[in-house]
Amino acid sequence: MEQGIICADCQKWQKKYQGEVLHNFSLYRYNSAFHDLMLAYKRRGDYVLREVLQELSWEYLTKAKFDCYVPVPTSPEHQAKRQFDTILAIYGDIVPLTRLLAKKEGSHAQGEKNKEERLKTPQSFFVDKTIKIKENIQTGKVLLLDDIYTTGRTLYHARDCLTSSFPGMHIESFSICR
Repeated sequence: MEQGIICADCQKWQKKYQGEVLHNFSLYRYNSAFHDLMLAYKRRGDYVLREVLQELSWEYLTKAKFDCYVPVPTSPEHQAKRQFDTILAIYGDIVPLTRLLAKKEGSHAQGEKNKEERLKTPQSFFVDKTIKIKENIQTGKVLLLDDIYTTGRTLYHARDCLTSSFPGMHIESFSICR
């Protein structure tokens, strides 16, 4: 990436979106240790592990300069099962969150799908119209926050949803690992 080479994943998104690739910044490469950490955090609901994920993200996010930090929401079903929103729990103590997006009920978790199924996932987000953001927007820069970038499908759906309601926003994304 530092050499200006676009990865194969981004080349596919570039083709699909006519060059409008979502710039995602990830800190770490996804591996078995991170998989085990996320399994304990998300599937088993080990809330304390959010502190590890916060520590991993803290330095980058405290230096990032965006008007809004928009968390990718957890499905209502998963939130009810875990009793917490995994993304809000990670990032809520680091940056001020603007909960512009909500997730439709019945949206299955991406972690339960293979790559092909993930890429075929229909749009599951909608903009929460009760949230007012005009007064917070100065540069038009928005950072979407997620935990893992696997195929990019979730983040592209989130970006698409935001740009349809707020054209002209400059949207980037952050995930702890990819």
